[in-house]
Amino acid sequence: MVASAAAALASLKGWALQLYLIALFEAQARRQPGSGVDNTRPLLHRTEQLAAWVDLLPAATRTGQRSAGMRRQLVRALAVLERENLVVLGNPDFRGRYNYFRLLQEAAMPSQGLDAIYTIPRAGETGGIDPAWIRPPGPVSGRSAVVTVPATFFVNGWVHVLSAAEITTYLMLCDLEARYPTAAGEGVYANDPQRRRWYGIHRDVYATHRQLAAYGLVERLDAPARRPDGTIMKRPRQQPLQPYWFRTRPGGFEQASFPRVTSCLDLPTDVHQPTAGEHG
Repeated sequence: MVASAAAALASLKGWALQLYLIALFEAQARRQPGSGVDNTRPLLHRTEQLAAWVDLLPAATRTGQRSAGMRRQLVRALAVLERENLVVLGNPDFRGRYNYFRLLQEAAMPSQGLDAIYTIPRAGETGGIDPAWIRPPGPVSGRSAVVTVPATFFVNGWVHVLSAAEITTYLMLCDLEARYPTAAGEGVYANDPQRRRWYGIHRDVYATHRQLAAYGLVERLDAPARRPDGTIMKRPRQQPLQPYWFRTRPGGFEQASFPRVTSCLDLPTDVHQPTAGEHG
């Protein structure tokens, strides 16, 4: 089993993860399940009839020439995605190698020719990749190979305002709910060893569950022996400390993203920095 591709992007600067997710949404919005994806959208404006990728990127630039600054951010993001086996670019010797990039499968497997080119998934389809190789174990009955993210995540701008770490943590919880659907109603969890082994998600990324709960995107269930900031209040005798359990709240994306996030910036925040072993 390998760590998720999102985990490799979670702690990086830039907009690589957001760009990749936007590109998936753009492809799925205009093509049918089972279809291949041809990227005909330019990086920068060439025609008024077709929006460019620069219009969809969530980044902003303070440079004098906005188009040049945005193009640099696009190029940096695409270079990272190529390194992580999530896109294919043109010949390195070709000046326009970043134009019309091609998406690869979300599993980020080493390039395997046309087999790795992204196609719109059908319900219950894994794209020819053994899910046991890239995903945690789960019961056979009822489990889903597809993680569903509401369209409102994109159209209401949440993909623009959430950090890569916050998005990665949310996707992990969605995947656990897909893998354990009968348990999803009561909450899902992953302790520290599971997060690292199954997803490659470390403590600093996972800690963003606090922000997700504050924004109303996940519900963090009460945990005995823990304070609201996650620190240990009282450890049960001869019993392992239970990790937090969560339920995702897809309806949370129906809120306008920017006002919601900015309103939470004025709320009191946890000043305690947890030490090793304090978070489940």
